[in-house]
Amino acid sequence: MAPAAEAWRDGGLQLHANRLSGGGARVSRVLGQARVSPANLRGVRTLYMALQRGECIALLPDQAPQVGEGTWADFFGKPAYTMTLVRRLQKQTGAAVVFMFAQRLPAGKGYRLHFERFSGDDLDEREMNRGVENLIRRCPTQYLWSYNRYKVPAGAPKPVPQSDS
Repeated sequence: MAPAAEAWRDGGLQLHANRLSGGGARVSRVLGQARVSPANLRGVRTLYMALQRGECIALLPDQAPQVGEGTWADFFGKPAYTMTLVRRLQKQTGAAVVFMFAQRLPAGKGYRLHFERFSGDDLDEREMNRGVENLIRRCPTQYLWSYNRYKVPAGAPKPVPQSDS
């Protein structure tokens, strides 16, 4: 796993090609070096190349993707159109996956970063959503519940009911 503490910005999911190291002090040094990639093919190439160089990337996996860039996977028991990019990048690069969120501390005293390594061998969209759900359950009042995670993008196929069997 990666120096996870070195690359986190606002929260999300981290892929990295190296080992996990702790150290919240490193976060403040690196946050100013974050680069944003566009949400298009050029941005995906940028993410892929960063992983190939052993860098960390961060994604917000609970954002609904465009048609053709996702699949249906349960999120809190309801089908949600879920990005496939994380799985594809992980399979292509062998990058480790670390779930993360920044917990707001009371009285504006900053943030506490929480990291959870994905311990399986094969991350699919259902597992990814379960990882995000686990983080949300830790601080449910801090999740942006007003975001419509269950919208059906125009032109997307209708969800197919899933079972755990």
